[in-house]
Amino acid sequence: MSSPGLETKSSVAAGRTHPSDGVKWTSALMGVWSLTWKNRLSLKRLPMLAASLALIPLLAYLTIDDGLVRPYLRWVIDFYFMLVLPLYCLSVCGAMIRDEVQANTLGFLITRPLTRAQLFSLKYVAHLIWLEIMGLAAGVLFILVGMAQEIPGIASFGAVFLGVQSLAILSYAALSALLGLIHQRYMVLGLLYGFIIEVGIGHIPTNINNLSLSRHIRTLLGNSDLVQELYAWSPDKTGWSILIMTGAALFFFIVGAVIFSVREFHHNEEMQK
Repeated sequence: MSSPGLETKSSVAAGRTHPSDGVKWTSALMGVWSLTWKNRLSLKRLPMLAASLALIPLLAYLTIDDGLVRPYLRWVIDFYFMLVLPLYCLSVCGAMIRDEVQANTLGFLITRPLTRAQLFSLKYVAHLIWLEIMGLAAGVLFILVGMAQEIPGIASFGAVFLGVQSLAILSYAALSALLGLIHQRYMVLGLLYGFIIEVGIGHIPTNINNLSLSRHIRTLLGNSDLVQELYAWSPDKTGWSILIMTGAALFFFIVGAVIFSVREFHHNEEMQK
């Protein structure tokens, strides 16, 4: 017969599992998501969030005459889709690890029963959900503006727009998360990437422009008759563009997970830079 003390210790040891074995992904994701949306919807940020969400659609509504397609698409595609959306993804996902380092909370998170790669994955998914929700809200507002201004073909354009935006957010979020790990000045890094790859290489009329996400976004948006008529963007190789954007998102995500797994991030070093 074993002693009570030994029996207690053995039962505790038997009931203890390896940290990674006991993780319930759904519960872990819900926990990370809860922290994410509470931070994004804090009372301090809420007024600015509401203003930034409604500002561009409101400006579009006030500056477009009924039925004028070209100025409407300038607001929606040239300004929002090609400029504001990638910058917003960069500000959100680029900061998802850096904010934890600067707040000195990363050490707490990595001691949870999660590997670093798992933590990075959950943080990325939670921030991706937030971006998709915000993108959907902005997209619906733009569609409502188009309906109010009697833009012809707005229903079919809206369907293409929301679908392409969802895929674009997937890719931009993964790229932004990677840039945030590479350097704390991820906004500057993102702007350099945009000018060199998206603006520079993306407009070179050779196969090297396949490196540009915006080039594939233009192809996908070309599936809208409205866009094809005004911009002359060909929807040819739509499947190829979907494959490239999905593959790019996966590549950026894997590289980011590897970097986060092997690199140490220290609060004191972050503050000294």
